Amino acid sequence: MNLRMGMLVFLPMAMAGLGLMAGGSAGGAASVSTLPTYSNVERGPSGLPVPRFVALKKDEVLARFGPSFDYPVAYEFRRQGLPLKVIAEDRDNIWRRVEDRDGRRMWIHRSMLTMNAHAVVHADSAILRAAPTDDAPGRAKLAGGVMTRIEACDGDWCRVKAGDFRGWLPHDSLWGAPI
Repeated sequence: MNLRMGMLVFLPMAMAGLGLMAGGSAGGAASVSTLPTYSNVERGPSGLPVPRFVALKKDEVLARFGPSFDYPVAYEFRRQGLPLKVIAEDRDNIWRRVEDRDGRRMWIHRSMLTMNAHAVVHADSAILRAAPTDDAPGRAKLAGGVMTRIEACDGDWCRVKAGDFRGWLPHDSLWGAPI
């Protein structure tokens, strides 16, 4: 972490081919529900909406080219909590076809996924604001790729925690925030 001009700058720690993200730690309780309400959406064999965001349950998760352990490993993730978008489920409700924020698509066993509580800064950088308005004072500047913990989403803004800082980011600057 670098301290510049009174604002904390988080830098992403991406390792080639491993999809690692730097950032957040566990945060506090949400005052606004982080779970989206789904109506008139497509549901997979699990009964859950598709698409939806999930998170990696462990620090090391293997993703495969197809929905079976017989398929070779396509990618290895090494960041617990990393959000992924479920874009399909196999008919036996065992595997999830997921997409990462770079658009890569692969299959992950459902036991390696959990409910999502994180989002990644999708923009090149974003200002963490004291209130959910564009003119609110900035608390920190977050670099693209930084993982944040979602505390609440309310309309066009999400309250997040990044490191020791809490504040508001525009929903459209986050990848992994509730759809």
